Amino acid sequence: MDITKKFSTILLGFILSTSLLIGTAMAGNSPLVSVKWLANNINRSNMVILDVSDFTHYEKNHIPGAVKAFGPWMTMNHDFVGFMMPKVSDLNSMIRSYGVNNNSFVVIYAEGVTAADTAKSARALWTLQALGHNNTAILNGGFTAWERSGEAISTRAATPALGNFSGTLKKGMVVSFADVQSELHSPGVTFVDTRLPEQYFGKEKNSEVARFGHIPGSLLWPASYITNAGVNLSPSYFKDVKVLRQMAAGVGIPADKNAKIITYSNHGKSAALTYFVLHDILGYRNVGIYDGSMLQYAVTKAPLNTFQWGGR
Repeated sequence: MDITKKFSTILLGFILSTSLLIGTAMAGNSPLVSVKWLANNINRSNMVILDVSDFTHYEKNHIPGAVKAFGPWMTMNHDFVGFMMPKVSDLNSMIRSYGVNNNSFVVIYAEGVTAADTAKSARALWTLQALGHNNTAILNGGFTAWERSGEAISTRAATPALGNFSGTLKKGMVVSFADVQSELHSPGVTFVDTRLPEQYFGKEKNSEVARFGHIPGSLLWPASYITNAGVNLSPSYFKDVKVLRQMAAGVGIPADKNAKIITYSNHGKSAALTYFVLHDILGYRNVGIYDGSMLQYAVTKAPLNTFQWGGR
């Protein structure tokens, strides 16, 4: 092959692989939109922008037209163990109050300083998708990227008209403890622990989690590794799609895009960040979140592994 043609082919491949993350997404709705795209489309009639930042952040400054959507996207479950998805009826009412319609394109953002910020956006996005609303996206880099780009900011609260959103739970998106028990020894199911290595191996644990270790057989893919947050003071931008694909393969994620994958964390937030990467960026079709995650699992007598990889 001619060297010029070879270079052109490589360059084209690179452009295609990264366009999801840095493109303007003018054709269709991308699951990850840039500041430039949002600024150019901010007055789009069917778009709703949700700010899921911490409670006081919205009052200080936010993207013009964004709706304060702190939640609750998670509530204490009936056993008072863990923060989990609220009742569907409560979610529908909340989402309608944010002005979301059944045909809305919903763009979600948080502070954008840390990966944990981005996980809040991912949790809200997963909730919408679990209710059957797939026309969703995350603002890459969150509010921090927007502000640093010199775009306009506002302190005026948006007051949207009540939307007509009505969702029902999709099978397989919300994984229960009973589901985990039944799938634990299934060779066709991949569990992904999205916490830090110290917690995975059982050297440390979250103060709210009852026991040390990980669900037997789980792969380790820390959600905090997924973005470039803090690297040279970077906002929480997602890593390049090529890097994410390499990371997925490196930690043992199956190549089969129909493989059943269950993510979990301590509270179910960082699990949503890894869900977003697997489902929306890398194209895996059968991904769910163990909603109770380690807060629920660790109070049971179910097995936990420490200081070892996998090992069902």
